[in-house]
Amino acid sequence: KKMRKKRELTVLGKPKRPRSAFNIFMAERFQDATGNFITAKMKTLYDDWSNLSDAQKQPYVQLAADDKIRYEDQMKSWEEQMIEVGRGDLIRSKNRKRVRQPRAPRGQKKTVESIPKLETTPVNELKGSAKSPPPKAKRHLRKHTAEE
Repeated sequence: KKMRKKRELTVLGKPKRPRSAFNIFMAERFQDATGNFITAKMKTLYDDWSNLSDAQKQPYVQLAADDKIRYEDQMKSWEEQMIEVGRGDLIRSKNRKRVRQPRAPRGQKKTVESIPKLETTPVNELKGSAKSPPPKAKRHLRKHTAEE
C-alpha cells in the first residue's frame, strides 16, 4: 500500500527530498573510496567525514542548504498544482488551511471559576472499596507442604 502511494506521488511529479551534507559528500566520493564491498566503502567514507573539520564540511553544508531551498520552492509549486488538479489530500499537513475556533475577546481572561472542577474522592475511601484478588500461592511452597 505504501509503495502504491509512493509510486503515485512520483508519477504526479513530487520533488525528491533534499540531500544532507553527508549524503552529498558520500555521492561525491563513493567511486573513489577504498574497499571491495559497499559496506567497507561506506565505513571509510563515514570515518573520513568524521575526521573533517567544520571548515572542510562547509561546502557540503552550503550545498545541502541550497538543495533544501530548491526543495521548498519545488514543493510550493507542486502543492499549488495539486490543489488546482483537486488533489488537496496530497499536501503536507503543515500547509493545509486550518479552521480555527473563534477566540474570546481580549478583555476576558480565564478564571478559576470558569474551569470545571473534577470530582475527587479521598485516598482513604479508595483503599477499602476496591478488593484486590488474593495472592497466588507459590508452587515451590506447595511442593514442600505436600511432601511433609
